[in-house]
Amino acid sequence: MPKVFCPQCRLSQPAAHRFCPRCGSTLLSSGVKPAAGPHIERPAKASRFFAGVRVAETDLPGAFLRVSCYRDEQVLHSPEGSVAVPGHHVRFSVWSDAEARCVISLPEIEARALIEFVSEELGPSEVGAELDQPLIS
Repeated sequence: MPKVFCPQCRLSQPAAHRFCPRCGSTLLSSGVKPAAGPHIERPAKASRFFAGVRVAETDLPGAFLRVSCYRDEQVLHSPEGSVAVPGHHVRFSVWSDAEARCVISLPEIEARALIEFVSEELGPSEVGAELDQPLIS
């Protein structure tokens, strides 16, 4: 089952929750989608939130990372006009206080290189390891 972290108190919980049972904050789980199987059509865009950890005084309190995978090109329409969003890239945005503070997009090849780098550096995960346990001690 997908999990989310509360942006206020960092409690790990099922993505189906709308509010944090610890502090009552609204959870940002709208972008968490179940894994696609062979019979499920994958959307053009999928997003997931990851809780941050504050390690320095200059780090934003309550910050989290939103990662959006754009598989296919999309055209978004608004009263002001239309914009084409290219596919095959991954967009990272740092959020604090319900506002994106910084964003960067990587082409798919760089995103795959990032996956490889992180996987190699962290090594294999332990079977049954909880998402709310630190990866690095």
